[in-house]
Amino acid sequence: MKDELLKIAQEVLTEEEVQEIVKEKFKDAFKNAVGEAFRWGDAERALKNKITEVMVPYIEKYDFTEFLPKLDTVLTEIVNSDGCMAEKRILENFKGLMLEPEQKEIKVTDLFKAWIKQCNKDIEVDGLEVCHDDGVYYAPVDCEMRFEEEEKPEWSCLQRAKITFENDHDKDLNIQIQVSKYISDYGKEHPYSISISSDIKISSLRRLSDFEVLLLRLERAGTTIVIDEEWDSSYIEPEKEPEATFV
Repeated sequence: MKDELLKIAQEVLTEEEVQEIVKEKFKDAFKNAVGEAFRWGDAERALKNKITEVMVPYIEKYDFTEFLPKLDTVLTEIVNSDGCMAEKRILENFKGLMLEPEQKEIKVTDLFKAWIKQCNKDIEVDGLEVCHDDGVYYAPVDCEMRFEEEEKPEWSCLQRAKITFENDHDKDLNIQIQVSKYISDYGKEHPYSISISSDIKISSLRRLSDFEVLLLRLERAGTTIVIDEEWDSSYIEPEKEPEATFV
């Protein structure tokens, strides 16, 4: 019986056809073996690790500059569309975070001015004196900037410092910005950059101010913070206007 089956197979199938059948069966067996390996998870984890090792450095080095104008256009269209007005703030902040800062460096005094500009819009006016000189407006609020270096451990190559913006009227607007710079073993100092280390979630984008978005963009881009002054003072001019009163 065995010889008869072999004879029939030889008559019906050519050598090439037999090879094809063997190949297909081998492929099926290989697929099953691989499937079993992935089902246990070890092979899948090993493959993901290898892909991560190769792809992450490539993505980090890739220059996405050419895509930024397209991203800007698309996000602007989304922000201005009628269908998402309720989420406009989230989209505006997302757009702000994605776009690269125009400047490679920023002076700490310019950062102070940007904070004051934000405070002009957001400062709480309850309790402020109302002035009537040349119009009706709220009295300006004094504010100041301080730059202070922290003590660096001898064994550390990282010099940390903090930039403080504060006023005496609305303490919710006061902020401390952490910055740091690398100092090599040979004494070479790199410039300061922001090190907020914030984990921003989509749900939190609604609450971020323009100034906070600016800080995150500067941190993401590694923008140099130039310490042109260690102390400065100015004043906040509330944009809100006092309600009209009739005597």
